[in-house]
Order: sequence, then structure tokens, then C-alpha cells
Amino acid sequence: MEINSADLMLCLAQAFVPPPAEWSVCDWGQPLVEDLCELGQALALDVSSIRAAVADAYRLWVEHARSAEGTADVWLVEYARLFLVPPVPVALNTSAYLEGALAGSSTQMIASCYGVAGFEPSGRLHDLPDHVAMQLEFLGKLYERAARGDADALGMAEEFIEEFLSAWIGPLCQACQVAAGRVPSAQVYYELAMLLKHAVGR
Repeated sequence: MEINSADLMLCLAQAFVPPPAEWSVCDWGQPLVEDLCELGQALALDVSSIRAAVADAYRLWVEHARSAEGTADVWLVEYARLFLVPPVPVALNTSAYLEGALAGSSTQMIASCYGVAGFEPSGRLHDLPDHVAMQLEFLGKLYERAARGDADALGMAEEFIEEFLSAWIGPLCQACQVAAGRVPSAQVYYELAMLLKHAVGR
């Protein structure tokens, strides 16, 4: 079970990292949905809403491409609209939800957890330690260690989820849901966040 949980966390971590600059929603979404469908079966998680959200995003992308402009934005532009361009509709640095400000004490506490576990982020993401993707990568690595028989790693993962992830996942879901009214791509990330919420809530 831990190895499937590890794969789910690492897959979701990748989903919240900025996509390659040239990728369309199809380039980004199709392999993600395939991976999540496989993991959903293994973990008894319903991923149909994610499949539908990615399909809707692709439909909007195609409609835009057929418009008078004749081109459609790459997925990185959609990602930037949602997570990077001020005023940011949705924060991926979770101290914004835990403390209402960036780089607060929770960021330092999360960094301390990484240090205690000997975790080094992969380097795909250059951001603060409280970024959603970095935290999910951390959990994925702990579950990988647990699958190899490291009981301490499983305990650390459970404690980290209780202390941090369980506190910010609800506000993240809500922020994505609100943003979906203005930024349609937010629905995709809402469904991803909801899947994470269901996975860790069991």
C-alpha cells in the first residue's frame, strides 16, 4: 500500500510543478490522467472527476485555438495565471493558508522536518519549502522508505500529514474552487486537490 501511496504523492507533486514551457493541456494532462487512473484503481480512489476536468480544459483549449486568433496558450500560461501572476488567485505556498503570510514559522517547521528526515528536494522546483509540490514529494519519499520497511518513515509521514497537510488542504481546495469562476483551468487543480484530500483523509 505504501508504494502506491508513494506513487500517488509523487504524481500529484509533479502535477503542481510548473509544466514545460511548450506543453499543451493535452501534453500535460493525458499522461497525468493515465497515471492517476492506474493509481486510483490500486488505491480505490475515484479519479473520474479529474479525467472530466482535464477533458473540459482540453475542449476550451481547442475552442480557443479555433478562434480568430488561431492559437491557444500553452498550459504554462494557464498555470501562471492561476499560481504565479499577481494578484495570485491560488497560493501554492501553504503558509498563506496556515498563517496568512509567506515564509512564516510553518515554512521553517516544514524545512526542519525535511532536515530531520534527510530529505533533499529533487531540484525540479526552486521555491520555499512549504510549496505544495515539495511537501508532496517529501511524503512520496517517506512512503517509498516505508515500503522498504522503514517504520519510522511511515510515522513521520502520518505526523507530517496531521500537522501540515490536513491543515492546508481544505483552504487550497476552496481557493481553487473560487478561482475556477475566473480561471477555468482552476477546476483541474481543484479536482487534483480534492483527490489529495480524499487520499489523506482515509
